[in-house]
Amino acid sequence: MEINKSAIQYKEGQQLLFDSSFRAIPFNVTQSVLLGIYLYYNNGPKQFIIIWLAMIALMSCIRLIHCKLVVSKNLMQNSANLQLIIFFFLTLLMGLVWTSIYFISTPYVAQQQLYGIILVFGGMTAGATTTLAIYFPSFIAYIFSIFLPVIIYNFCFLEFDPSILSIMIMFFLLAIILTARSLQDLLKRTFLLTEQNKSLTDKFEMLSITDALTGLYNRRHFTKVMQEEYNRAKRNQQSFALVSIDVDNFKLINDSLGHPFGDKFLTYIADYLKNYLRRSNDIIFRLGGDEFSALLLNSTEEKAKQICDEIKSRFLKNPKFDQGSQDGTQQQILKQISLSIGVVYVPHDSTANIEQIIEKVDQSLYKSKNDGKNQINYTKCV
Repeated sequence: MEINKSAIQYKEGQQLLFDSSFRAIPFNVTQSVLLGIYLYYNNGPKQFIIIWLAMIALMSCIRLIHCKLVVSKNLMQNSANLQLIIFFFLTLLMGLVWTSIYFISTPYVAQQQLYGIILVFGGMTAGATTTLAIYFPSFIAYIFSIFLPVIIYNFCFLEFDPSILSIMIMFFLLAIILTARSLQDLLKRTFLLTEQNKSLTDKFEMLSITDALTGLYNRRHFTKVMQEEYNRAKRNQQSFALVSIDVDNFKLINDSLGHPFGDKFLTYIADYLKNYLRRSNDIIFRLGGDEFSALLLNSTEEKAKQICDEIKSRFLKNPKFDQGSQDGTQQQILKQISLSIGVVYVPHDSTANIEQIIEKVDQSLYKSKNDGKNQINYTKCV
């Protein structure tokens, strides 16, 4: 997990940037209309004010559409850099449109009205700390595109009042930049904590549904998955098979070789099953002790039989639990270990419910054990 990421690099930061900007744009439009009315009735250039308001409306519509598309179409997922570049330039252009009203009005209105314009600019840039601070380049572009032309223009007169005004604006910009930087750091820490909490939650969730010894899913998750996949199979009219696997004579291992050896052997069994149940539609569980189960989703009856036959036959042929030298006792005991398997195939038009399916696979496994172990018993739910 990266701890040096900027706030905008977090998914939550990107979502917040476009959501908050989308909500703020209508308020900015309202502010521009009120300012336009104020200047219109204070001897402002009426024609230019109308053109300026039209430019504000146009830019606002473009920004609204862009924010809406990014959020609704999830464009940040595949083209984050491009969307941020577009956002940056749209924000910069909006700032330049805003500052243009100052220069449009300067030849026509009194100094008092110009101070009113600067006051509106101050409110706009202060408000931008909450919407744009998360993406600092865009925030800087916005406030400087509004105020930098005004500062330069007033310094050009080399007069006391305009120069003092420019200095005051500079101190104001410094204050809101520091505020925005602090807010960005706060958001970054918040997103980092959120990401860390999500990671911990995912880990705890995984621990709660997996068997600590083998890493397979546990009985609790079996119950949940069985219900979900049963419902999905019914909706999609897909067949599946439920397999129950039991290690024959496993008690010999624990009694003669010890429980640590038995735990290692169970881990071996889990890895062995993973090797033969590799499809994305195959889900393996350890239900407890030496009992395992597998869901073969979207499977034909023939495919389920083929997989289970292969699991049983190759288990006897392969050297079991080959971890180096084994003494005679271990070899004799391991030769007595085999797999009993019960399989129930559930066609897509079956009327059996989950309880009936689980009962049938238990009966099928019991029959395999009762028939002398090292057997596979197949049944079908109609």
